[in-house]
Amino acid sequence: LNVSTSSDGASESGSDPLQRIFDLLVPEAILAFFLLLLLVWFLNREFEVSYRLHYHGNVEADKHRSKIQTMRDQAEWLLGNIIPIHVADQLKVTQSYSKNHDSVGVIFASIVNFSEFYEESYEGGKECYRVLNELIGDFDELLRKPEFKSVEKIKTIGATYMAASGLNVRQMAENDDDSPHAHLRALFNFALEMMGVLDDFNKNMLGFGFKLRIGFNHGPLTAGVIGTTKLLYDIWGDTVNIASRMDSTGVECRVQVSEESHAVLSAMGLEFDYRGTVNVKGKGQMRTFLYPKSGENISQDRTELAAGVGPSSVASVAQAVAPPPSSSLSTLPPQPQSAARPPGAGPEPVPAKSTEAREEGYRDAAHLPTDVHTLPRSELDPQPSAAKVPSEVQPAPLALQEEEDEEDANELTKLNEEFYARL
Repeated sequence: LNVSTSSDGASESGSDPLQRIFDLLVPEAILAFFLLLLLVWFLNREFEVSYRLHYHGNVEADKHRSKIQTMRDQAEWLLGNIIPIHVADQLKVTQSYSKNHDSVGVIFASIVNFSEFYEESYEGGKECYRVLNELIGDFDELLRKPEFKSVEKIKTIGATYMAASGLNVRQMAENDDDSPHAHLRALFNFALEMMGVLDDFNKNMLGFGFKLRIGFNHGPLTAGVIGTTKLLYDIWGDTVNIASRMDSTGVECRVQVSEESHAVLSAMGLEFDYRGTVNVKGKGQMRTFLYPKSGENISQDRTELAAGVGPSSVASVAQAVAPPPSSSLSTLPPQPQSAARPPGAGPEPVPAKSTEAREEGYRDAAHLPTDVHTLPRSELDPQPSAAKVPSEVQPAPLALQEEEDEEDANELTKLNEEFYARL
């Protein structure tokens, strides 16, 4: 009995430590397992939160980046509409811009009868300027055409539209296969397209038609940007002033060009009417030419010129524009003069205003309508040819002219009242 009890006690004493160790390890293992699961969940949660924050940050960054790009594009668009793109690119590198150009074409296009259409008593003239804005906008749309990529709008001065060509040196260097005077042909075609746009615009006017008068000239000038805020891109030089005089002394619905520009454009196949001499301030008497010729239709000329804008039409200009000898001037057509007055018509009417009404060039506030009637007789050739005189340069007697002006004023007043009533 003692032996059996001792053996049982020994077995119990041997099994108790193992059982005790097992009892201790099982809860700890379970607790460690749950702690491990908790750690895995916590790490997974942290990774998920970090990934979500990273994704949200990328989305917000993309939104801000898109807004910044949109604002940058708007700034580029605004800057490109204030100054030319090639000038804006240089202003990003330097703080100023000025450049001399050897051959730049300049046009001034004036709506000569806008003052007759303007009526400040009706809504303070706001509606009249809305009509002018639509017309200027149509002119601006022409610049989107590929054939006018070398033409730059400079600015508008009241009802006068100013544009130039040949200012982008980089663009002209890329088109080195073209004639150096190709941009002049493009600018001249642009002037004719403006007349066509005005004709289409007049079809929607109620009893009133705008009239366009254009002056064209080319030569050396200086271009630059003035100011550090509200930048202004402008051009200066005698070329600009002469182009302004070609406009102010021009003829309605026709383009008046200087003698130098006539030599270039006539070499491209264009035919002009020789008008005579015009007194230009600071330059004296200058020979001028008119396009289109008397009796020709401007719409047909625009259609014919549109097909000849390419380089082939201006390939031989460089050789053809050499200055002619002085003896060749005798071959020019005679200068126009008014028709012979009847014996009892009385003294010749004295012009009310001379062609030098705009003493400060193109920077005057407005272009005064100037016709050939106002040119002094001393500016005309002493030996005219009556057969070459176009109908629009024939002066009328003073009494008849005053009656016609009064009738036109009454008619225009009635038409304006009808137009505003319909508006």
